[in-house]
Amino acid sequence: MTASVPSSRSSISQRDERPSLWACGTIGKAHGLRGEVYLNLAPQGLEYLSLGSDFYVSAAAGAPEGAERVEPCAVTRRGGTAQRPLVLLSLAATREEAIALHGRELFAAGEALDALPHYRVGDLIGLRAETASGRPLGQVADVLETPVHEVLELRTPEGASVLVPLVDALVAVDAEEAVVRVVDGLLD
Repeated sequence: MTASVPSSRSSISQRDERPSLWACGTIGKAHGLRGEVYLNLAPQGLEYLSLGSDFYVSAAAGAPEGAERVEPCAVTRRGGTAQRPLVLLSLAATREEAIALHGRELFAAGEALDALPHYRVGDLIGLRAETASGRPLGQVADVLETPVHEVLELRTPEGASVLVPLVDALVAVDAEEAVVRVVDGLLD
């Protein structure tokens, strides 16, 4: 299982009153006349879509300053394929309303999602990186999003950049010790 990193989720060290938001993907082209839209999936977006109980859409481009950053909605229908899912949102009953949602992000929230392992980008950047046996590797410089999973960019003591997939099989995050441990042998 991938340990996911969207920056809109709450911290591993503290929770606030807003729901943790999990990025399902970006709303794509409208399909048909009844408001369905294709969803361009984020990493693990299909899983988040299926586990979510509450849904939100990001604010429209050009929204006034101080406006809510997300708007609640309901996913009233799911279809399509795993590679190209179709969703019907309560915000779009017509093709024109669906077209107006194009480019906005769909987020999921809920208890099932909050039970998944997750970290904020800000919680990971700056952590010490070492192998499972304790050999120093450097420090986490960045977290990169790819279509499959997130990737840690480690900055070695020599200044080199090393990329490590942020997946449970390869990386363990110890928040209490502020360290990221990479399996032995991966970077030899």
